[in-house]
Amino acid sequence: MRRVVFGLVCLFLPWLAVAADVPRPDDSHALQGIEEARILWDVTAADPDALLARLGVIEQTYRDLERQSVTPRMVFGFRGGSVRLLTRDAPDRDIQNAQTILQIHARLAELHALKGVERMEVCSIASRRAGITQNDLIEPLVEVGNTFVTAAAYAQRGYAKIKID
Repeated sequence: MRRVVFGLVCLFLPWLAVAADVPRPDDSHALQGIEEARILWDVTAADPDALLARLGVIEQTYRDLERQSVTPRMVFGFRGGSVRLLTRDAPDRDIQNAQTILQIHARLAELHALKGVERMEVCSIASRRAGITQNDLIEPLVEVGNTFVTAAAYAQRGYAKIKID
């Protein structure tokens, strides 16, 4: 499957370079009067390839907001099966997906470094079920008691919850 995807990427890569020069539509109608976009990414994606792809879309969302003069403010809440991909030993435990997991770790570090990405949280309910502790997690992830509780709190602060599964 990965070879098929890689082949398709190689096939369409020249087209993508041309498409990058085409002006993109904007979101001016929805963003009218908005100076700041607060987003809570509710991440449950447990498939490494899917999670890596969605992290790319999240970065694109960040860049699209910036391009349209809206300040992004983002928080990540990881729960469910996604937490197993966020440990230091995850690449060793899943040799078949080790490269993708390492790319996920690198992408998370890159995203965390962006101005306005405020916090990356892992639900302790999910981590406890997976036998994971704070010491097992990669930086900059922080274990919290319950991401449903923190999601409710962020909603009270005006963060829109977007599910990533």
